[in-house]
Amino acid sequence: LAPASRATIPCATLINIRQSLPTDAMNWLVVLLPLAAVAHEYELPAERVLSALSDGGCPPGSGLRSWLCDAHIDIDHYELDNVGGFNIKLDGVRCSTFKVGDLSSAVSRRGAHNVTLSVAADELSFNCSIRRLDAKQIAFPHAEAIGKGTAGISGATLRAGLVAHLTEGVPRSVVTDERNCSLAVDPKRVELDLTGNIWIKLINAIKGVLIQTVVGQLPSIVTKLRSKADAALAPLVSNLTAYAEAAPPPELPEPPYKPALANWSASEAVAVADYVLNDVVGTDGPLGLNRIAELLTNGTGSLALNASGLLPPLELPVSRLGNLSLNVSLLNLSHLPSFDELNLLTPSPSEPLTLRAAAGMTKLGLGALAKLRVTPGMGSISSFPLLEMLELHFLLDATHASAALLLAVNASALQTSDPRRLLDLPCLLRRAGVNASLRALRLNTSVLQLRVKPVAQGSLETELDDALNAAAAFFLATYDTLLPRLADNVAAGPVREALDELLRRLLAQAAEASEAATEAEAAGGVAPEG
Repeated sequence: LAPASRATIPCATLINIRQSLPTDAMNWLVVLLPLAAVAHEYELPAERVLSALSDGGCPPGSGLRSWLCDAHIDIDHYELDNVGGFNIKLDGVRCSTFKVGDLSSAVSRRGAHNVTLSVAADELSFNCSIRRLDAKQIAFPHAEAIGKGTAGISGATLRAGLVAHLTEGVPRSVVTDERNCSLAVDPKRVELDLTGNIWIKLINAIKGVLIQTVVGQLPSIVTKLRSKADAALAPLVSNLTAYAEAAPPPELPEPPYKPALANWSASEAVAVADYVLNDVVGTDGPLGLNRIAELLTNGTGSLALNASGLLPPLELPVSRLGNLSLNVSLLNLSHLPSFDELNLLTPSPSEPLTLRAAAGMTKLGLGALAKLRVTPGMGSISSFPLLEMLELHFLLDATHASAALLLAVNASALQTSDPRRLLDLPCLLRRAGVNASLRALRLNTSVLQLRVKPVAQGSLETELDDALNAAAAFFLATYDTLLPRLADNVAAGPVREALDELLRRLLAQAAEASEAATEAEAAGGVAPEG
C-alpha cells in the first residue's frame, strides 16, 4: 500500500462486525470521541504509553481537559472480521488519556426547515492497551498470532453534525439525522507496538500496512458509533417530547371547609387588600408595580437573588451514559418594569380557603449561575464527576404566571382589636394553626432567546461553553413550539413541588420558634401574649 499522508473518511459503509461493543461503552465512545473505537480496531495495547502521548501527565483540576485525560473506557471483548486478511479478537481493551487540542462549534440554518449543529475536535490524541490479541490469518487459520500491545493516536480531527428537518405544525415534528461526520487520521501519527509469539513479530514487521488498512476501514466504525449514539440519545429526546406534550399535573384539591376556618371570600380585610393591590397600586402609575420595580433596582430593571438551597438540583438521567445534575446558585431577573397584569389575593366563593394570584409581563429576562455535574454511569466510563460552571440566560416573551395558595387559618386568630397582633408571627402561629400549601402553579410564555455564556477561562472550558451555547441555539430553533408546553409542565410539576416544600419548611421553622418562645415564657412565669 502506498503511504497516505492524511486520510479523511466520510461516514459510510458498515463492515462485518460479529459482536458489537457493549452498549454503555459504545455510547460513551460516541459522546466522548468516536475516534476511540479506532484504537481497539487495530491498536493493540500493552502497559506502556507511546511517545506520541507521553508529553506530560494529566493537568490538575476538575475541568474538561483534566476529566478527559483522567477518563478510561474498558471493553471486555471485541471481534473484527477480515482486517488485512486477519480475523481479530481483542480482550481486555482499555482506552485512556484522551486529549483535545481545540473544540469548535456552530449552528447554521438553511431555509426555514433545516437547522444544523456542527462540532469539530482538532488535535485529538489517546492511547489504548489490549490485554490479549488473537489474530488468525484467513488463508492459514493454523497460523495464530497471540500477544498484546499498545497503540497511540495523535493529531486526529473529528467533525460531526446534527441536522434537524422541521415540519410545520404545533407542536412541530422533528426528524434528526447525522450524516455529515468525518474522521481524519494521519497514519504517520499512529504508533503501534505489539508483543507476543512469532506470528505477532511478523505482524510487527508489516504494522505500517496494517495501520493503513485499518485507517481505511474507519468509516464503518464511525457509522457504527453513530447508530449507537442514536440509540443512546433517542430515549432522552422522546421522553422530553412526551413530557412537553403531556397535560400538566392537576391542581391539588382544596380540603373540606370547616366553619372554624377563615373564609377568604367573605373577608373584608382581603377584599380591601384585593382592591388596593389590584386597582390602586396595579401595574402602572406612581404607585404601580413597574414604578416599584424601578425603585428596587435603582433604575436598572435587574435584581440578583441568592438561590442556594432555594431550588433542589435538577436531575436528568441520560440513558445508560450516566446522570446530569444542574444546581442553581444565583438568579438574576431583568426587564422587571414590564408588568402588564396584576391580580393578587383574589378570593373565590367556591374556594373559601384559597387565594389566587396572577401576573403578566411583556418581557422577562432570567439568568442563572449554575453548576453542571456529569456523573458517568456504571460500567461505561471511569473518571471523576465532571463539574462545569455555566451562566444560562433566557429571554421570555409575553409571560403570564398564576398560582393558587391554600391558606387554612383559624378564624378566631384573626379577630383582634389590635392589628399589631396580626404582625406578631409567633403569636399568630400559636393561635391560627396555619396550614398552607401551593395548590397550583402555571406558566405561559414563549422563549425568544436561550444562551450559555462562558464562566471559566482556558482548559477547554470556554470552548465547551461555546459548544453548549450552540447546542442551546440548536435546541431552541428545533423545539421552539414545544418550549411553552415544557415550561408550563416544569412549573406545574417540579417547580411547584419545590416551592411547596420550601413553604412547608418555613412554616415548620416558624412553628418551632413559636413553641420555643412559649416554653421560654412559661419557664419564666410569664403568660404567652398570643
